[in-house]
Amino acid sequence: MSDAQVVLTYPALSLPAVAMLSLLKEPLFQFLLIGACIYGAYALFGTPEEDAEDRTIVVDAARVQGFIAQWQQRWNRPPTRQELDGIIDAYVRENILYRAAVEMGLDQDDPITRRRIAQKLEFLTNDIALFKEPSEQELRQYFDDNRARFREADRITFGQIFLDPDRRGDATLDDAEALRARLEAAGAPDADALDAGDSFMVPGFFEAASEHDVRRELGSGFAEAVMELTPGQWHGPILSGFGVHLVYVFDFSQAPEAEFEAVRDAVLAEWQEQQQEEFSAEFFDNLKARYEVVIADPPVEALLEVPDEAGGSRGGSVMPGATDANPAT
Repeated sequence: MSDAQVVLTYPALSLPAVAMLSLLKEPLFQFLLIGACIYGAYALFGTPEEDAEDRTIVVDAARVQGFIAQWQQRWNRPPTRQELDGIIDAYVRENILYRAAVEMGLDQDDPITRRRIAQKLEFLTNDIALFKEPSEQELRQYFDDNRARFREADRITFGQIFLDPDRRGDATLDDAEALRARLEAAGAPDADALDAGDSFMVPGFFEAASEHDVRRELGSGFAEAVMELTPGQWHGPILSGFGVHLVYVFDFSQAPEAEFEAVRDAVLAEWQEQQQEEFSAEFFDNLKARYEVVIADPPVEALLEVPDEAGGSRGGSVMPGATDANPAT
């Protein structure tokens, strides 16, 4: 087969066709074309008949005063007339665009819009719940029923020595027992004694720490155990999610019982929060009763099967480690 040069020929374009191709490449023309499509969709899907009120955007005196107050709060001065006009123009523009978008159906099946509107209704119901003020008797009763929650936290001062099981292996607990014996023989520990263990990223000394403070550093299991220890002696081995610890408690201070007058503001805030939760739950239940909710069965093959307590299996997703989010064991 001999080499041959293949030449492709195309029909010559007419001048109008060439001009049209050039025009299609122009950004301005593309912009106008997109705009024409949007207005076409608006004309096709928009509501053809509107009340006069639906075509009126009112910026009343209360709204204007609100704009002025917001500006004053943000900038610590009232706005100029030009600045106020700019705020009003932005508000009008936003309303016009919003109404046009709704008329075009752009709000339909939009998860972001749906979530924002649902949140707005939730905020409204929460604000309504705050209108209810408790009597002094109701507030005192709530305090009595939940007195432990308003008590100050107990405080503990202790030192801890860490022994790393990754480094010591099976000898970790034996090493801990031997070290504890030496520490007990030496008496109350000093700073050097607290450095007797392995290197550890958590501080070796905790001063006037609450259980929450200890939990944040060493996990809930370790914190609960430490808060029960007797001051003035060594304890351990105590386990955490990191390894093995020996603990010396220098001091433990138990907080006194809370007095109503001292925590009244906190009691009121928590009572109001509970009222919001109860009102919101009741409000939603009443709304839900007006609807029939139909949910399609998910495909079983698309779900992760996990064993249930009866030894069978059930579908669902489980995050690894979800049964214990704390590092302590």
